[in-house]
Amino acid sequence: MKIVTIKLPKFLSNLIKLFMQKK
Repeated sequence: MKIVTIKLPKFLSNLIKLFMQKK
């Protein structure tokens, strides 16, 4: 999953991080 986030844009990565934090 980390590799996928790195490949994704920065704003997308931030969104995923926020989502993970919400969980």
